[in-house]
Amino acid sequence: MYIVCREAQEKKMKAHVNGWETIERQLSQLGRKQGELARLLQITPAAVSQVKKGVYLLNPKQLEKIATFLQFDAVMRNEFYTELFNARLLGGGVSSSSGGVRYRVSRERHEVETGRKREIPLGDLELLADYVAPLETMRNYLLRKSPERYLGTISGEEVCALRVGAEFEQAGLTSGSLIMIESGRIPDSGGLSLVGMRDGHYLLREFIAETDRIVLRPMLLDSGAELELKRSEVSDYLLWVHPVLELTLRFCK
Repeated sequence: MYIVCREAQEKKMKAHVNGWETIERQLSQLGRKQGELARLLQITPAAVSQVKKGVYLLNPKQLEKIATFLQFDAVMRNEFYTELFNARLLGGGVSSSSGGVRYRVSRERHEVETGRKREIPLGDLELLADYVAPLETMRNYLLRKSPERYLGTISGEEVCALRVGAEFEQAGLTSGSLIMIESGRIPDSGGLSLVGMRDGHYLLREFIAETDRIVLRPMLLDSGAELELKRSEVSDYLLWVHPVLELTLRFCK
C-alpha cells in the first residue's frame, strides 16, 4: 500500500475567493498599481475594491487576464487557482454578479476533523474506465483497484481522491491535479462537481439543477462549452456526478 501525504494541503487553507493575496504580492513585485487592474478588467476602481473584499467574484476570463497581466509562472498559477477554488468551496452561500461564478456549498459537509488524519482511497482517473456506478460506490471501487491512499483530515460522504493524468488533460482538468470528491451523494445545485460522461470524458463543472433541465457550466477559461441537458436526457450522457470537496490544481507552461 502506498500512502500519499501532501504537506501543502495540511497547511492552513488561504481564504480569499479571488486569490487576492497572490494578486497583491505580484502587483508589488512588478511595481504595478491596483488601478491598473480596473483598466485591464474594464471595471471601476470601486469594483476592484469589491474584488479585494471578496464581495465580487471574478469570472474565468477575468482571472486569466490577471494571471497573464501579472506574469504568473506555473507555480504561481497553481497557488492562485488552488487558493481561490478552495476558498469558494469553503465559502458556501457566496454569490456574484456581472458574470461571476456562484457557489452554494454547505459548510457543514466540508468540516475538517481537526487533528485526525485518515486514509482516503486515491487513484488515477483512468482507473474509472471500468467503474459501474450502480454496483458499488466509487470509494469502494478505488479501495479494490488502487493500492494508493491519501492521508488527510478532510471529511464527507464516501470521500475519495482522484489524480488527473496527462491522457485526461482536458476540459479544465490539468495533469497532476488532485480532486477530492464525495462519492456518496449528488451535488447541490450551484456546487462545483466532477462529472463522468458516457463518452469517456470527465468534466469539472458547476452543476445547476432546474425544474426541467440541468446545466454544466465551465469553471476555467478554455475548458469546454456549457452543457445543457433536459432531465429526460441526463442518463444518455452522464454516468455519474459528484460534488468536489477540495482541489489542488497543477498548471504547466
